[in-house]
Amino acid sequence: MAEQLDPKEITSFEQLLWSEVIQSEALINLLDGKGIISKQELLEEMRRVQATMLKSEV
Repeated sequence: MAEQLDPKEITSFEQLLWSEVIQSEALINLLDGKGIISKQELLEEMRRVQATMLKSEV
């Protein structure tokens, strides 16, 4: 029989998404602030990755 999960320990999809957004924004700000990568470079890379992923779906 399946074990019952404690509702207090369950994280909602929205909470997980917000956590990911906050982590991503913090990393972007740190990398940009230290001059490691610009926000423009990141945006270009995101577009490249998205295009690659879309191609692999077909």
